[in-house]
Amino acid sequence: MMTVFADSPATGGVRSLEVRWILPSQLESAVAGWFGRFPVQMEYRQDTYLLDPALDGLSVKVRAGRALGVKVYRGSRGVLEVTGRARGHIQSWQKWSFPISSFRPGSDDLAGWRPAGKTRRVARFCLADGRAVPAIPGPTGEPGCAAELTEIRAAGRAW
Repeated sequence: MMTVFADSPATGGVRSLEVRWILPSQLESAVAGWFGRFPVQMEYRQDTYLLDPALDGLSVKVRAGRALGVKVYRGSRGVLEVTGRARGHIQSWQKWSFPISSFRPGSDDLAGWRPAGKTRRVARFCLADGRAVPAIPGPTGEPGCAAELTEIRAAGRAW
């Protein structure tokens, strides 16, 4: 789940609040079916993550071979709890994205990088009359919330 705030002129980039649950397994059809009740934007892409050296509080990736993404962890904003269902830390991040012209995952000079194939379903929500309602899929730039269900394949494993 992600909430996006407007760009900050002082620091640039996009601020977000995120809660994640990453589980090792294939996506269950019941979960995909439940999520499918919302209008979603579907996307398949391969991202490549910098894993070595480990950078505490910093995430670096190349998104779909077209953009360098950098995220800085800005701390926890508490806990999201859905009683009897799920519990997760609300993380604050500052993100930047820079276009790049070429990146070849799998080449020998990419020690420390790991590719991950992703199938993403993103449902967006906005406030209307004080209630969260599904929004038209696609980037809007307006404050709101995005719920994402992503299947990841990395190092021969499903997540």
